Amino acid sequence: MHRERIPVYVVTGFLGSGKSTLLARWLKETPFCNAALIVNEIGEIGIDHAMLGFAGDTSMLLADACVCCSGLPALNEALAQLFWARLHRSIARFEMVVIETTGLANPGPLIASLSLDAFVKERYCIAGTFTTIAAPTARDTLARFAEARAQLEGADVVIVTKTDLVSSEELAAVEAHLPGARVAHSANASLGLHDALSMFALPAPDIERAVARPLSRPRSHDAITHFIAIDDAIDLDTLHARVRSLIDQYGDSLLRLKGFVRIKEQDAPALVQFAHGDAFAHITRGTANTVRSGLTLIVKPGASRQARAQETHAP
Repeated sequence: MHRERIPVYVVTGFLGSGKSTLLARWLKETPFCNAALIVNEIGEIGIDHAMLGFAGDTSMLLADACVCCSGLPALNEALAQLFWARLHRSIARFEMVVIETTGLANPGPLIASLSLDAFVKERYCIAGTFTTIAAPTARDTLARFAEARAQLEGADVVIVTKTDLVSSEELAAVEAHLPGARVAHSANASLGLHDALSMFALPAPDIERAVARPLSRPRSHDAITHFIAIDDAIDLDTLHARVRSLIDQYGDSLLRLKGFVRIKEQDAPALVQFAHGDAFAHITRGTANTVRSGLTLIVKPGASRQARAQETHAP
């Protein structure tokens, strides 16, 4: 019997490339507003999941494991749970699934696993993969991180983000380093979902796709996550000083810093974000009050003992 399969879109991109900001916009637009959402984070606190503001029965968080390494069984289990809940009408009927991976995920093993699990393969199909890469740091990121190169190799559409922060000459230099995928631009999440999906209608580039390769052996990424709890509300000056201190201590080893922190005399926490290549951390007013107050750090191994010793102390 023919069974119509549920399309799955994968959104990936290296740490700090702006994929969550872009996805937050898309989830408010048709057809993603009628999608089920699976968010994967390697930290123990679901910060990206909270930032997306897409709560409910059709939103699932896979935390503290990367789906392309040890998280593949959990992903397939999540898809199975969503299918049965949809079938039994215990959740709102969704028309598709959107998976946001960690910033270190290789989409190749993930996509291959969906075609190898019999239950998932029968009920779901991959509709496309978006990969984001930040224009200001693209060349350095691709030179330093194999994960970023693998993300581009597995992309149907590459979205070059933060294009407002580079010149037209610099943007052209970035695109010269990209594989022959379909390429779109976005500045401050300016790329709408309709325009992003329309990229799939363009002729597919004649390149070797990572998804066509055999499923590689899962491995752990060359990065470590730490969570620094900040349970008591602090003032903004103290938060700025603490974040600057962490950035200075870890230096080039710090790949990502993000979190929600409770602020004195404010009803909403502060949202803190920093990615490698940024000149400074961005601290803005957040909206999530259900996430534990603190900072998640993603660092390369070999960070200084001084930095590690201070991780467990809140300001």
